[in-house]
Amino acid sequence: MKPEIRALLERIYLDGTTYFDADGRYLHKVPSTISAQDLQALDAAGLPPNALSATTHDEAVTRLRELAARVDLTKAAEAFVTSLSSADLSWQSVLPAACLGLAMPAHEFLPMSQSNPICRVCFHDARGPLDLTERALFRSIQGTGWGSDGPVEAVAALEFALAHPTWPQPSEHDAWTFHSLLELLAGLPAGSRYSVARKALKAAKLLSANTVYRCESTLEALSFISVIENAEHPGLFTGWTSAVERDQRPNIRVEVPAPLAWWSADDGINTAVVERLFGGIRKPATRPSAPVAAKPKRGTAPRVAGRSLPGPVAAGDVYAVRLSEDLWTAVYCHAVADDDGPERGLVEYLDLLTPVPAVPEQLEGVGYRDRRNGKRWQAWCTGLAKTTGVRRVAQGIVAPPHAHKHEATLLRTGAKDLRYTADLHFDLSG
Repeated sequence: MKPEIRALLERIYLDGTTYFDADGRYLHKVPSTISAQDLQALDAAGLPPNALSATTHDEAVTRLRELAARVDLTKAAEAFVTSLSSADLSWQSVLPAACLGLAMPAHEFLPMSQSNPICRVCFHDARGPLDLTERALFRSIQGTGWGSDGPVEAVAALEFALAHPTWPQPSEHDAWTFHSLLELLAGLPAGSRYSVARKALKAAKLLSANTVYRCESTLEALSFISVIENAEHPGLFTGWTSAVERDQRPNIRVEVPAPLAWWSADDGINTAVVERLFGGIRKPATRPSAPVAAKPKRGTAPRVAGRSLPGPVAAGDVYAVRLSEDLWTAVYCHAVADDDGPERGLVEYLDLLTPVPAVPEQLEGVGYRDRRNGKRWQAWCTGLAKTTGVRRVAQGIVAPPHAHKHEATLLRTGAKDLRYTADLHFDLSG
């Protein structure tokens, strides 16, 4: 995914607001600050916002099996290795998706239960469509999306790959990274589970995106393709396991699915699978130099002019709160805590929504915004003077009147949470 396309999608999917439309579909609001030219670029890349899939269960299963049969597993394995250090993380999802499609039998939709319309065979969710653009973004950020949430996302992963005439080839550094990863897993203390492996992988700094979630997704992918598996809970390259089987965990504290949920260092590495899929990729005798690659920058909104007014938090302050890159609200500070705890102001939302932070003139005659259930709300808030997206825009403002007196509250919140609790006061779906 091109960096400029990914940056636009991050502004929509990571920093934007969500809502349900009149048909009950879960959508992401496109900020008005994203231009028509930017939207055309997303369309040209095949990644328009809110690209909801209308694919049915049977269509997805059939399509996945057809696509998987077209995949050269050797090339998919090479692409998997490149995703560890040099290529876009999207290539990590291709081999697991192909393994899923090759193993999956044709089947009818069988719900988990009468109240849970997720297929017990393949995880297809009949409750609503997947946003294919959102899935493409997370394939690029996290290397996920090979079918752990159903065949539709696996189809998308394979269609992405098969649309490319050439697939990435592993460099010597990619090969060194892959074999170093296998050696790390093989050298774990006896009995080590996935959390220990994840911690060790992050500490080794082998992967291009060295985050906890990325380390976990790589381990999940390796277990999905049977490189690390448990004899009673095999990966998909070894044999078919249903959604119900993959959803089993040793206990409720285990967050990852099978096979990784059941694997331990005692199970070791399936060297036969490694040789079958990755046998042509040998480890260099010495560690090659790492490729010099610019780290992807997180997509951010255009900078809003102005700064927060200086000084300690005080009664009569008004703080603008960013809800999204083109929408702000504001809170009024009634009082400041006088104890020895962290600096806290007693805040209440004002009935105000603006595309940029409000200026004092816009506050004239503005009252409070109660919760959508009609109840008045106040809370003691920390971090007002040092939270990104919260800025003081006015001082010494007389408190607006309210028809109902608010009883003393012990409720506490943080300035960073004001963005999210605003949804309890405003309808932000428009």
